Amino acid sequence: MKHKMLFLLLFSFSSSFAAGNTGLAFLKIGVGARATAMGEAYTATADDATSLFWNPAGSAWLNSRRAHFTHNEWIQGITNEVANISLPAFHGSFGIGLMLNSISGIERRTFATDQPLGDISAHDFSILLNYSRMIGPNLSVGLNAKFIDEKIYIESARGFAVDFGARYQLMTPGLFLGAALQNLGSTTSLAEEKIALPTTVRLGAAYLLPFKVLNGTWLFAADFVQIFKEQSHFNIGSEFSPFSLLRLRIGYQTGYEEKGLSAGFGLALNRFQFDYAYVPFSSNLGASQRLSLIAQF
Repeated sequence: MKHKMLFLLLFSFSSSFAAGNTGLAFLKIGVGARATAMGEAYTATADDATSLFWNPAGSAWLNSRRAHFTHNEWIQGITNEVANISLPAFHGSFGIGLMLNSISGIERRTFATDQPLGDISAHDFSILLNYSRMIGPNLSVGLNAKFIDEKIYIESARGFAVDFGARYQLMTPGLFLGAALQNLGSTTSLAEEKIALPTTVRLGAAYLLPFKVLNGTWLFAADFVQIFKEQSHFNIGSEFSPFSLLRLRIGYQTGYEEKGLSAGFGLALNRFQFDYAYVPFSSNLGASQRLSLIAQF
């Protein structure tokens, strides 16, 4: 009963946040090709090496050490690199994660001219430390502590944030609930402009069908996402695995003007898993393509 009350408390605390505009947008970019292909409906699904970035409680469900790397060719020449490692231990799971977002070739001008004065670049960087543990056979909780750095030309800002999460397995086989509160903290000013962190609430459910469908397994997931001072989103996703080697994924996100549908696949071979995700954008923005590699050791 105590575990259920803790989970419900996180749900009720999370739902008190409302909507507006925030900075440090790279913290809102989905991590991992599997989660992205499933429409970022991953709060309750998170039980792999990328769970640190979706629900810090998810890493407690790992039964082996995992290393993960994602390369993201995002829109308009922006690249996003993510790497992390999770180390399950007797008293819980420990992890460290790195994220780098960068763009180069930004034209520099001090006033309107035909030719720029030169090119400048910008980058965003974060490092997080994760700890999670099971506090019962069906409930895990987790915590992230993050350092964040943003630099544009010669201007920079730094800050600290924390994430909290919980994941609960119901009595129904294959049914999970998840909740996370992310990016709760503050930063210094960037060129005298105060930056608001994208504090985010995630509430999710995932259901792995306990019986074979078309000779394979089928996972369904749904998330409600509220970013502080911004519009809320509802994400849905599905993963079908006709056999252990191959996983096919599709997802959809609401509340965005430029994106919605996503798709991808995964290949598992021994201790390695390769994932790919494709997210098309409208308004001639192009498409985002993510490649992820996860290794067990």
